Amino acid sequence: MDNTSYYVGLGPDIVHYTELGQGSALESGQPNVEQFDDEQEAKSRAEELGYIFTIEEDPLDELET
Repeated sequence: MDNTSYYVGLGPDIVHYTELGQGSALESGQPNVEQFDDEQEAKSRAEELGYIFTIEEDPLDELET
């Protein structure tokens, strides 16, 4: 069972997105934080608010070469 929670934090001119596993806690200086259980809903909301997702490199790629 996946117990990951997804958060979108927003304030004036800024949007944050993060994923946290079970047992983790989130503290934010943003005036508004929305919590989601569904990853796609969280990502859609973040994009709706102006968050831009970037392509991240897989850290294991460097170890395997």
